[in-house]
Amino acid sequence: MLRDGASNAARPNEYTYAAVIAACANISCVHLGEQLHAQAAQRGFASSRSVGNSLVTLYARAAGRLSAADAVFQESAAKDVVSWSAIISGYAQEGLAGEAFALFTEMRRHHCPRPNEFTLASLLSACATAASLDAGRQLHALAVAAGLEHHAMVRSALIDMYGKSGNMSDADVVFSNRTKDDVVSWTAMIVGNAGHGHSERALELFEEMCRVGLKPDHVAFIGVLSACCHAGAVELGLRYLNAMSKSYGLEPSKEHYGCVVDLLGRAGRIDEAEELIGGMAANERDGVVWTSLLRACAARGEEQTGKKAAERVMEAEPWGAGAHVAMANLYASKGQWCEAAQERHMMKQKGVVKGVGWSSVTVGGEERGVGVFVAGDRTHPQDNLIYEMLDLIYYGVGMARYVPDQMNLASEVELMVNTYSSSYN
Repeated sequence: MLRDGASNAARPNEYTYAAVIAACANISCVHLGEQLHAQAAQRGFASSRSVGNSLVTLYARAAGRLSAADAVFQESAAKDVVSWSAIISGYAQEGLAGEAFALFTEMRRHHCPRPNEFTLASLLSACATAASLDAGRQLHALAVAAGLEHHAMVRSALIDMYGKSGNMSDADVVFSNRTKDDVVSWTAMIVGNAGHGHSERALELFEEMCRVGLKPDHVAFIGVLSACCHAGAVELGLRYLNAMSKSYGLEPSKEHYGCVVDLLGRAGRIDEAEELIGGMAANERDGVVWTSLLRACAARGEEQTGKKAAERVMEAEPWGAGAHVAMANLYASKGQWCEAAQERHMMKQKGVVKGVGWSSVTVGGEERGVGVFVAGDRTHPQDNLIYEMLDLIYYGVGMARYVPDQMNLASEVELMVNTYSSSYN
């Protein structure tokens, strides 16, 4: 369209560029968007508000292009709620909650005091990722003040935030106060309840959603299958998997198969889990589903199938630590310490490092924030105070006869070394 416009009287203007770049953002076509960016800059349109907003949205949504989005945003002389929301969303989806909230504070203080539904949904998503309940409550109050609490996007983000912050009662209040039904809000409730082990409630919500005439999507089925997994409802989970394509016209993805493989594995039906993977499309049999099978084999001590699954995981993720750790745990659970040590040695040879365990906690005071703690870390400026408090907690739970779960440690030597560290996780 732009080539045709360039060769006749109907040359593209700033609104043409803004619309087409926005379309590129919607279909994740960042390469074409970059070409349009260059062309718009040559013709003097890149500095316009409409084109600038579309460019910020394009780069903010593209993986690894947040710096480009920020560059366009900073160069824009005419920032509005659209551009602010786009850049805040970009930081939020990258997991940079602190930066997202800093931008929001700047937006309200100097430029655009009234957020829209996109701004609030993005910030609530950041709160959900960080499990920051206090900040989420403040945003909820802001949504009420702005008259946006009943907007489907904001409502579903509130439910997700409360669910991931461990407060399903507040999520249920938000859901119950809805003025109309939408799939996203129902799905957020299903996934939230499933994630907290409320399997019966999640399954009830799914059936009720179908009864009111809403068609479940792929995400809703992930929640349902997860609920079946937590409840150990193998046959029900298999029925839901079959119903996806037969009753709802949805093709199961690797995530759905991974849930059912995990479900079968937990029930000790390893052969059926392997058979299910074999029936999947070749391009769907990636590290996700093989890892589910591997975990089941490790838990059940199924060495032969575990080896096969580990090989597939290593093919899909050659630099990942998961397969080696799972096999080391499997060998350790059977007392095969030499084999477990060999797996650890292979990790060292390949330069593969197991991710360090971490936790986060909301820190009080005048400036609220989220503190992150890494297992065994001694670099924190308040490490002495932190470890003193952890000692009190550790010895307190010890008096209550709590024993840290050491089932996944790969050797007796590691057991001795990690007893103290694992108590801090």
